[in-house]
Amino acid sequence: DLRGKVQMIYIDPPYGIKFNSNWQVSARKRDVKDGRAEDAAREAEQIKAFRDTWELGIHSYLSYLRDRLLVARELLTESGSCFVQIGDENVHLVRSLMDEVFGPENFVSLITFATTSGFSQASALGRNGDYLVWYARSSDHLKSRSQWLPATDRASYRWIEAADGTCRGLRKLELEAPLGTRPYAPGDLQSQGAASEPQPFVFQGRSYEPGANSHWKANYPTGMQRLAWANRIHLAKASLRYKRFSEDFPFQSQTNMWTDTGTGNFTDEKVYVVQSNTKVIERCILLCSDPGDLVLDPTCGSGTTAYVAEQWGRRWITIDTSRVALALARQRLMGAKYPFYLLADSDKGKAKETELGGIRPSGSASNDIRHGFVYERVQHVTLKSIANNPDIVEGMSREEIDAAIKRHADFETLYDRPYEDKRVVRVSGPFTVESLSPH
Repeated sequence: DLRGKVQMIYIDPPYGIKFNSNWQVSARKRDVKDGRAEDAAREAEQIKAFRDTWELGIHSYLSYLRDRLLVARELLTESGSCFVQIGDENVHLVRSLMDEVFGPENFVSLITFATTSGFSQASALGRNGDYLVWYARSSDHLKSRSQWLPATDRASYRWIEAADGTCRGLRKLELEAPLGTRPYAPGDLQSQGAASEPQPFVFQGRSYEPGANSHWKANYPTGMQRLAWANRIHLAKASLRYKRFSEDFPFQSQTNMWTDTGTGNFTDEKVYVVQSNTKVIERCILLCSDPGDLVLDPTCGSGTTAYVAEQWGRRWITIDTSRVALALARQRLMGAKYPFYLLADSDKGKAKETELGGIRPSGSASNDIRHGFVYERVQHVTLKSIANNPDIVEGMSREEIDAAIKRHADFETLYDRPYEDKRVVRVSGPFTVESLSPH
Protein backbone atom coordinates (compact mmCIF):
# COMPACT_ATOMS: atom_id res chain seq x y z
CA ASP A 1 0.00 0.00 0.00
CA LEU A 2 2.98 2.34 0.44
CA ARG A 3 4.43 1.74 -3.02
CA GLY A 4 5.39 5.10 -4.54
CA LYS A 5 4.57 7.11 -1.40
CA VAL A 6 7.90 7.40 0.47
CA GLN A 7 9.96 10.52 -0.25
CA MET A 8 13.19 9.51 1.45
CA ILE A 9 14.73 6.25 2.71
CA TYR A 10 17.73 6.25 5.02
CA ILE A 11 19.50 2.92 5.53
CA ASP A 12 22.27 2.61 8.11
CA PRO A 13 22.98 -1.13 7.91
CA PRO A 14 25.79 -3.04 9.59
CA TYR A 15 28.92 -2.14 7.64
CA GLY A 16 29.66 -5.75 6.69
CA ILE A 17 32.50 -6.05 9.24
CA LYS A 18 32.50 -7.44 12.80
CA PHE A 19 28.93 -8.62 12.37
CA ASN A 20 28.31 -9.39 16.08
CA SER A 21 29.08 -5.89 17.28
CA ASN A 22 25.84 -4.36 16.00
CA TRP A 23 23.59 -6.36 18.33
CA GLN A 24 23.01 -4.51 21.59
CA VAL A 25 21.22 -6.88 23.96
CA SER A 26 19.99 -4.49 26.65
CA ALA A 27 18.71 -0.96 27.04
CA ARG A 28 20.83 -0.67 30.20
CA LYS A 29 24.26 -1.60 28.76
CA ARG A 30 25.73 -0.10 25.59
CA ASP A 31 29.14 -1.82 25.48
CA VAL A 32 29.25 -4.65 22.93
CA LYS A 33 32.40 -6.47 21.81
CA ASP A 34 32.65 -8.55 18.65
CA GLY A 35 33.02 -12.26 19.39
CA ARG A 36 32.56 -12.00 23.17
CA ALA A 37 30.15 -14.68 24.44
CA GLU A 38 28.55 -12.55 27.17
CA ASP A 39 27.61 -9.92 24.58
CA ALA A 40 25.85 -12.37 22.26
CA ALA A 41 22.17 -11.68 21.68
CA ARG A 42 19.69 -13.86 23.57
CA GLU A 43 16.57 -12.82 21.68
CA ALA A 44 15.28 -15.49 19.32
CA GLU A 45 14.57 -13.12 16.43
CA GLN A 46 18.06 -11.61 16.65
CA ILE A 47 19.79 -14.97 16.67
CA LYS A 48 17.71 -16.06 13.68
CA ALA A 49 18.46 -12.81 11.81
CA PHE A 50 22.15 -13.11 12.55
CA ARG A 51 22.41 -16.72 11.40
CA ASP A 52 20.29 -16.25 8.28
CA THR A 53 21.94 -12.99 7.27
CA TRP A 54 25.63 -13.62 7.82
CA GLU A 55 26.04 -17.35 7.24
CA LEU A 56 28.14 -16.73 4.10
CA GLY A 57 29.85 -13.55 5.31
CA ILE A 58 30.00 -10.69 2.83
CA HIS A 59 27.96 -12.62 0.23
CA SER A 60 25.05 -13.02 2.66
CA TYR A 61 25.47 -9.39 3.65
CA LEU A 62 25.12 -8.14 0.07
CA SER A 63 22.11 -10.41 -0.52
CA TYR A 64 20.51 -9.00 2.64
CA LEU A 65 21.14 -5.44 1.43
CA ARG A 66 19.99 -6.09 -2.14
CA ASP A 67 16.64 -7.47 -0.95
CA ARG A 68 16.01 -4.28 1.04
CA LEU A 69 17.16 -1.96 -1.74
CA LEU A 70 14.76 -3.60 -4.21
CA VAL A 71 11.87 -2.95 -1.83
CA ALA A 72 13.16 0.57 -1.15
CA ARG A 73 13.07 1.42 -4.85
CA GLU A 74 9.44 0.29 -5.11
CA LEU A 75 8.43 2.38 -2.10
CA LEU A 76 9.97 5.65 -3.32
CA THR A 77 8.05 8.40 -5.09
CA GLU A 78 9.32 9.46 -8.52
CA SER A 79 11.10 12.39 -6.84
CA GLY A 80 12.36 10.26 -3.92
CA SER A 81 15.88 9.55 -2.65
CA CYS A 82 17.63 6.64 -0.96
CA PHE A 83 20.70 7.10 1.25
CA VAL A 84 22.87 4.20 2.44
CA GLN A 85 25.43 4.88 5.17
CA ILE A 86 28.54 2.71 4.87
CA GLY A 87 32.25 2.53 5.77
CA ASP A 88 35.19 2.51 3.41
CA GLU A 89 35.60 -1.29 3.61
CA ASN A 90 32.50 -1.99 1.49
CA VAL A 91 31.47 1.32 -0.06
CA HIS A 92 32.57 0.11 -3.52
CA LEU A 93 30.40 -3.02 -3.22
CA VAL A 94 27.38 -1.07 -1.99
CA ARG A 95 27.66 1.45 -4.83
CA SER A 96 27.84 -1.39 -7.38
CA LEU A 97 24.77 -2.92 -5.76
CA MET A 98 22.86 0.37 -5.92
CA ASP A 99 23.90 0.78 -9.57
CA GLU A 100 22.24 -2.56 -10.22
CA VAL A 101 19.04 -1.73 -8.31
CA PHE A 102 18.53 1.97 -9.12
CA GLY A 103 20.54 2.27 -12.35
CA PRO A 104 23.87 4.12 -12.64
CA GLU A 105 22.10 7.08 -14.25
CA ASN A 106 20.28 7.70 -10.95
CA PHE A 107 23.43 8.12 -8.87
CA VAL A 108 23.35 11.56 -7.20
CA SER A 109 26.38 11.85 -4.93
CA LEU A 110 28.90 10.09 -2.72
CA ILE A 111 29.00 12.12 0.49
CA THR A 112 31.92 11.92 2.91
CA PHE A 113 31.18 12.92 6.50
CA ALA A 114 33.48 13.22 9.51
CA THR A 115 32.84 10.80 12.37
CA THR A 116 35.76 11.05 14.81
CA SER A 117 39.13 12.68 15.20
CA GLY A 118 40.61 9.70 13.34
CA PHE A 119 41.08 5.94 13.65
CA SER A 120 44.80 5.28 13.84
CA GLN A 121 46.38 2.41 11.96
CA ALA A 122 49.81 0.88 12.48
CA SER A 123 51.29 1.37 9.01
CA ALA A 124 48.79 3.31 6.92
CA LEU A 125 46.63 6.43 6.96
CA GLY A 126 44.11 6.87 9.71
CA ARG A 127 40.54 7.62 8.68
CA ASN A 128 38.05 10.00 10.19
CA GLY A 129 34.92 9.55 8.13
CA ASP A 130 32.24 7.34 6.64
CA TYR A 131 30.15 7.62 3.48
CA LEU A 132 26.59 8.21 2.31
CA VAL A 133 25.72 6.78 -1.09
CA TRP A 134 22.82 8.83 -2.50
CA TYR A 135 20.64 7.52 -5.34
CA ALA A 136 17.43 8.93 -6.79
CA ARG A 137 14.39 6.93 -7.84
CA SER A 138 14.55 9.01 -11.01
CA SER A 139 17.26 11.63 -11.45
CA ASP A 140 15.04 13.52 -13.92
CA HIS A 141 12.38 14.07 -11.23
CA LEU A 142 14.65 14.35 -8.16
CA LYS A 143 13.45 16.70 -5.42
CA SER A 144 16.43 18.53 -3.95
CA ARG A 145 16.75 21.64 -1.81
CA SER A 146 19.96 23.68 -1.93
CA GLN A 147 21.71 24.11 1.39
CA TRP A 148 23.85 27.11 2.23
CA LEU A 149 26.57 27.56 4.84
CA PRO A 150 28.03 30.83 6.13
CA ALA A 151 30.97 31.61 3.83
CA THR A 152 34.32 31.07 5.51
CA ASP A 153 36.65 30.69 2.54
CA ARG A 154 37.43 34.17 1.22
CA ALA A 155 40.99 33.47 0.06
CA SER A 156 40.17 34.43 -3.54
CA TYR A 157 38.94 37.91 -2.54
CA ARG A 158 42.36 39.51 -2.98
CA TRP A 159 41.27 42.74 -4.70
CA ILE A 160 39.73 45.84 -3.13
CA GLU A 161 37.67 48.75 -4.42
CA ALA A 162 38.03 52.11 -2.68
CA ALA A 163 35.17 54.57 -2.12
CA ASP A 164 36.21 56.57 -5.20
CA GLY A 165 35.95 53.45 -7.42
CA THR A 166 39.68 52.82 -7.82
CA CYS A 167 40.89 49.24 -7.45
CA ARG A 168 44.09 47.49 -6.42
CA GLY A 169 45.26 44.12 -5.17
CA LEU A 170 45.87 43.44 -1.50
CA ARG A 171 49.49 43.98 -0.56
CA LYS A 172 51.65 41.15 0.73
CA LEU A 173 51.40 42.17 4.39
CA GLU A 174 47.69 43.07 4.29
CA LEU A 175 45.75 40.26 5.94
CA GLU A 176 42.36 41.86 5.27
CA ALA A 177 40.82 44.74 3.36
CA PRO A 178 41.42 48.22 4.88
CA LEU A 179 38.44 50.07 6.35
CA GLY A 180 36.32 51.85 3.76
CA THR A 181 37.18 49.42 0.96
CA ARG A 182 35.22 46.49 -0.50
CA PRO A 183 37.03 43.19 -1.13
CA TYR A 184 36.16 41.37 -4.33
CA ALA A 185 37.20 38.39 -6.44
CA PRO A 186 37.52 38.75 -10.24
CA GLY A 187 35.13 36.22 -11.80
CA ASP A 188 34.82 34.85 -15.32
CA LEU A 189 32.86 37.08 -17.69
CA GLN A 190 32.89 34.64 -20.62
CA SER A 191 30.96 31.45 -21.36
CA GLN A 192 31.83 28.66 -23.74
CA GLY A 193 30.16 28.64 -27.13
CA ALA A 194 30.79 31.08 -29.94
CA ALA A 195 28.35 33.96 -30.47
CA SER A 196 26.41 34.20 -33.72
CA GLU A 197 28.20 37.47 -34.52
CA PRO A 198 31.23 39.39 -33.15
CA GLN A 199 30.78 41.01 -29.70
CA PRO A 200 33.28 43.88 -29.41
CA PHE A 201 32.82 45.84 -26.17
CA VAL A 202 34.56 49.16 -25.52
CA PHE A 203 35.71 49.63 -21.93
CA GLN A 204 37.88 52.55 -20.79
CA GLY A 205 38.66 53.49 -24.39
CA ARG A 206 39.74 50.06 -25.55
CA SER A 207 37.77 47.36 -27.39
CA TYR A 208 37.62 43.83 -25.99
CA GLU A 209 36.13 40.65 -27.45
CA PRO A 210 35.49 37.27 -25.81
CA GLY A 211 38.00 34.53 -26.55
CA ALA A 212 37.72 31.98 -29.33
CA ASN A 213 34.56 29.86 -29.13
CA SER A 214 33.27 32.06 -26.27
CA HIS A 215 30.68 34.76 -25.69
CA TRP A 216 30.00 37.36 -22.97
CA LYS A 217 28.00 35.98 -20.01
CA ALA A 218 25.93 39.17 -19.82
CA ASN A 219 23.50 39.81 -22.67
CA TYR A 220 25.29 41.85 -25.34
CA PRO A 221 25.50 44.82 -25.53
CA THR A 222 22.92 46.04 -22.97
CA GLY A 223 23.93 43.76 -20.10
CA MET A 224 27.63 44.46 -20.56
CA GLN A 225 26.94 48.18 -20.55
CA ARG A 226 24.98 47.89 -17.26
CA LEU A 227 27.89 46.03 -15.68
CA ALA A 228 30.19 48.86 -16.71
CA TRP A 229 27.80 51.54 -15.36
CA ALA A 230 27.57 49.63 -12.07
CA ASN A 231 31.39 49.55 -11.86
CA ARG A 232 31.33 45.75 -11.88
CA ILE A 233 33.97 45.15 -14.57
CA HIS A 234 37.51 44.33 -13.51
CA LEU A 235 40.24 45.09 -16.04
CA ALA A 236 42.78 42.29 -16.24
CA LYS A 237 45.92 42.43 -18.40
CA ALA A 238 44.22 41.62 -21.68
CA SER A 239 40.66 40.69 -20.77
CA LEU A 240 37.60 41.77 -18.80
CA ARG A 241 36.47 40.10 -15.58
CA TYR A 242 33.43 40.42 -13.31
CA LYS A 243 33.73 41.96 -9.83
CA ARG A 244 32.15 39.64 -7.26
CA PHE A 245 32.07 41.46 -3.92
CA SER A 246 32.22 39.47 -0.70
CA GLU A 247 28.96 41.02 0.53
CA ASP A 248 27.08 39.97 -2.65
CA PHE A 249 26.30 36.66 -0.99
CA PRO A 250 27.71 35.86 2.49
CA PHE A 251 27.02 32.13 2.07
CA GLN A 252 28.55 29.22 0.18
CA SER A 253 26.84 26.10 -1.14
CA GLN A 254 27.03 22.81 0.72
CA THR A 255 29.25 20.24 -0.98
CA ASN A 256 29.56 16.48 -0.58
CA MET A 257 32.37 16.87 1.98
CA TRP A 258 30.87 17.32 5.46
CA THR A 259 33.62 18.16 7.91
CA ASP A 260 31.40 19.53 10.70
CA THR A 261 29.75 16.23 11.71
CA GLY A 262 32.56 14.76 13.85
CA THR A 263 32.48 13.72 17.49
CA GLY A 264 32.98 17.26 18.69
CA ASN A 265 29.61 18.17 17.19
CA PHE A 266 27.87 15.03 18.48
CA THR A 267 25.89 16.55 21.32
CA ASP A 268 23.32 13.76 21.78
CA GLU A 269 23.73 11.36 24.65
CA LYS A 270 24.65 8.02 23.12
CA VAL A 271 22.26 5.23 24.08
CA TYR A 272 22.87 2.68 21.32
CA VAL A 273 26.04 0.95 20.19
CA VAL A 274 25.71 2.01 16.54
CA GLN A 275 23.78 5.24 17.05
CA SER A 276 23.69 7.52 14.00
CA ASN A 277 24.75 11.15 14.03
CA THR A 278 21.75 13.49 14.23
CA LYS A 279 23.36 16.20 12.08
CA VAL A 280 24.06 13.78 9.21
CA ILE A 281 20.49 12.52 8.96
CA GLU A 282 19.10 16.03 9.45
CA ARG A 283 21.11 17.29 6.49
CA CYS A 284 19.89 14.41 4.30
CA ILE A 285 16.26 15.03 5.24
CA LEU A 286 16.58 18.74 4.46
CA LEU A 287 18.31 17.99 1.15
CA CYS A 288 15.54 15.96 -0.43
CA SER A 289 12.22 16.36 1.39
CA ASP A 290 9.67 18.94 2.50
CA PRO A 291 7.44 19.18 5.60
CA GLY A 292 4.67 16.59 5.42
CA ASP A 293 6.73 14.14 3.31
CA LEU A 294 7.16 10.52 4.43
CA VAL A 295 10.58 9.26 5.58
CA LEU A 296 11.42 5.57 6.09
CA ASP A 297 14.30 4.01 8.02
CA PRO A 298 14.31 0.18 7.97
CA THR A 299 17.33 0.14 10.33
CA CYS A 300 15.86 1.91 13.36
CA GLY A 301 18.63 1.52 15.93
CA SER A 302 18.14 4.23 18.53
CA GLY A 303 15.52 5.98 16.37
CA THR A 304 17.64 8.91 15.16
CA THR A 305 15.85 9.14 11.80
CA ALA A 306 12.43 9.16 13.46
CA TYR A 307 13.63 11.73 15.98
CA VAL A 308 14.98 14.09 13.29
CA ALA A 309 12.00 13.55 10.97
CA GLU A 310 9.65 14.45 13.83
CA GLN A 311 11.60 17.61 14.56
CA TRP A 312 11.43 18.79 10.95
CA GLY A 313 7.75 18.06 10.39
CA ARG A 314 8.17 14.92 8.26
CA ARG A 315 6.02 11.83 8.71
CA TRP A 316 8.08 8.74 9.46
CA ILE A 317 8.17 4.94 9.69
CA THR A 318 11.06 3.05 11.26
CA ILE A 319 11.68 -0.70 11.60
CA ASP A 320 14.05 -3.00 13.49
CA THR A 321 14.45 -6.71 14.27
CA SER A 322 15.37 -5.93 17.89
CA ARG A 323 12.99 -5.08 20.72
CA VAL A 324 15.90 -3.33 22.45
CA ALA A 325 16.28 -0.85 19.57
CA LEU A 326 12.54 -0.16 19.44
CA ALA A 327 12.36 0.33 23.22
CA LEU A 328 15.18 2.89 23.06
CA ALA A 329 13.62 4.68 20.07
CA ARG A 330 10.20 4.80 21.74
CA GLN A 331 11.69 6.17 24.95
CA ARG A 332 13.71 8.75 23.03
CA LEU A 333 10.71 10.01 21.05
CA MET A 334 8.35 10.16 24.01
CA GLY A 335 10.84 12.14 26.08
CA ALA A 336 11.86 14.59 23.37
CA LYS A 337 11.05 18.30 23.14
CA TYR A 338 11.18 20.08 19.79
CA PRO A 339 11.16 23.70 18.58
CA PHE A 340 7.88 24.96 17.15
CA TYR A 341 8.50 26.32 13.65
CA LEU A 342 6.14 28.86 12.12
CA LEU A 343 3.91 27.20 9.52
CA ALA A 344 3.59 29.13 6.27
CA ASP A 345 -0.12 28.22 6.26
CA SER A 346 -0.91 29.73 9.68
CA ASP A 347 -1.96 33.15 10.92
CA LYS A 348 1.40 33.69 12.67
CA GLY A 349 3.23 32.44 9.60
CA LYS A 350 1.35 34.75 7.26
CA ALA A 351 2.03 37.66 9.62
CA LYS A 352 5.75 36.82 9.53
CA GLU A 353 5.71 36.61 5.73
CA THR A 354 4.06 40.04 5.65
CA GLU A 355 6.77 41.40 7.95
CA LEU A 356 9.51 39.95 5.70
CA GLY A 357 8.08 40.80 2.29
CA GLY A 358 5.58 43.56 2.92
CA ILE A 359 2.76 41.61 1.25
CA ARG A 360 0.41 39.28 3.15
CA PRO A 361 -0.07 35.90 1.42
CA SER A 362 -3.63 35.49 0.14
CA GLY A 363 -6.15 32.95 1.44
CA SER A 364 -7.21 31.88 4.91
CA ALA A 365 -4.90 29.84 7.15
CA SER A 366 -5.59 26.10 7.54
CA ASN A 367 -2.37 25.09 9.40
CA ASP A 368 -1.44 22.56 6.71
CA ILE A 369 2.19 21.57 7.29
CA ARG A 370 2.55 20.56 3.63
CA HIS A 371 2.79 24.26 2.77
CA GLY A 372 6.09 24.27 4.67
CA PHE A 373 7.60 26.62 7.23
CA VAL A 374 8.49 30.30 7.10
CA TYR A 375 12.22 30.26 6.34
CA GLU A 376 14.97 32.82 6.59
CA ARG A 377 16.06 34.19 3.24
CA VAL A 378 19.23 35.92 2.13
CA GLN A 379 19.73 38.13 -0.90
CA HIS A 380 22.00 36.76 -3.63
CA VAL A 381 23.49 39.34 -5.99
CA THR A 382 24.58 37.70 -9.24
CA LEU A 383 26.03 38.85 -12.54
CA LYS A 384 22.70 38.08 -14.21
CA SER A 385 20.68 40.16 -11.72
CA ILE A 386 22.88 43.21 -12.46
CA ALA A 387 23.03 42.73 -16.23
CA ASN A 388 19.22 42.45 -16.42
CA ASN A 389 18.54 45.29 -13.96
CA PRO A 390 16.48 48.01 -15.74
CA ASP A 391 17.16 50.59 -12.98
CA ILE A 392 20.90 50.82 -13.65
CA VAL A 393 21.74 53.76 -15.89
CA GLU A 394 24.84 55.80 -16.64
CA GLY A 395 26.04 58.37 -14.11
CA MET A 396 24.58 56.84 -10.93
CA SER A 397 26.35 57.23 -7.58
CA ARG A 398 27.64 54.22 -5.68
CA GLU A 399 24.72 54.43 -3.21
CA GLU A 400 22.18 54.61 -6.05
CA ILE A 401 23.76 51.60 -7.77
CA ASP A 402 23.68 49.54 -4.55
CA ALA A 403 20.03 50.45 -3.95
CA ALA A 404 19.08 49.50 -7.53
CA ILE A 405 20.88 46.16 -7.21
CA LYS A 406 19.08 45.35 -3.93
CA ARG A 407 15.68 46.07 -5.48
CA HIS A 408 16.12 43.40 -8.16
CA ALA A 409 18.43 40.74 -6.67
CA ASP A 410 16.92 37.32 -5.97
CA PHE A 411 16.73 35.62 -2.58
CA GLU A 412 17.96 32.17 -1.52
CA THR A 413 15.88 30.19 0.97
CA LEU A 414 17.70 28.79 4.01
CA TYR A 415 15.78 25.54 4.50
CA ASP A 416 17.68 24.74 7.69
CA ARG A 417 16.63 28.03 9.30
CA PRO A 418 12.87 28.20 9.77
CA TYR A 419 11.54 30.89 12.09
CA GLU A 420 10.62 29.58 15.52
CA ASP A 421 7.86 30.51 17.97
CA LYS A 422 9.81 30.57 21.25
CA ARG A 423 6.60 30.59 23.31
CA VAL A 424 5.63 27.08 22.23
CA VAL A 425 7.30 23.79 23.14
CA ARG A 426 6.42 20.86 20.89
CA VAL A 427 6.44 17.14 21.70
CA SER A 428 6.18 14.14 19.38
CA GLY A 429 2.88 13.58 17.63
CA PRO A 430 0.96 10.33 18.18
CA PHE A 431 2.60 7.18 16.82
CA THR A 432 2.07 3.43 17.10
CA VAL A 433 4.45 0.57 17.83
CA GLU A 434 3.48 -2.59 15.96
CA SER A 435 4.97 -6.08 15.83
CA LEU A 436 5.04 -8.91 13.29
CA SER A 437 6.92 -11.27 15.66
CA PRO A 438 5.26 -14.46 16.91
CA HIS A 439 5.51 -13.35 20.54
